[in-house]
Amino acid sequence: MGIRIFPPTARLVGSILRRSTSKARRSGEQGSALVEMALALPIMLMVLTGVFSFSVVLYQKLQLSSAVDRGGSVLSLERGDSDPCLTAANAIYAAAPGLTKSNLKISFTLGGTNTGGTVSGGTSVGNNVTTCTAFGSSGATPLQSGWPAQIYATYPCSFGIYGVHLGTCSLKASITEVIQ
Repeated sequence: MGIRIFPPTARLVGSILRRSTSKARRSGEQGSALVEMALALPIMLMVLTGVFSFSVVLYQKLQLSSAVDRGGSVLSLERGDSDPCLTAANAIYAAAPGLTKSNLKISFTLGGTNTGGTVSGGTSVGNNVTTCTAFGSSGATPLQSGWPAQIYATYPCSFGIYGVHLGTCSLKASITEVIQ
């Protein structure tokens, strides 16, 4: 039930194959595909590695933007919190597990007033975390409903291919929310 090749067709196919292989041997084309692949493969690998490196930076940017958005949502709802900046910073750190905390710089502007510095490193005052406890502490104006609250975050990034450093950049994300 298989395909049956008639003898004249088989002779014709065999004749074509013999002529093409003998012609390739005579013209010196044997192994040309190997040479072409040896030349093209390193270039293809460099391009693919560059795409991968760019994809990692793009993922970090998306993660930073998403984390700042989450921090803005938390900050806008934490009017009664004793330290809303620290709560928002913790929300940002939790929403961006792929980013290194020590490299993430966060600053807050509440009601048009900068809180006096940036959050960087960890989530305690011992690690240079600026808190906004002055807002709502004794004698200070508490956060007011309708005030704007802005979060601005930066994160360093770098490009490299096979250990060759191609450059650095700074990823930035910000959000402005209204205190509820």
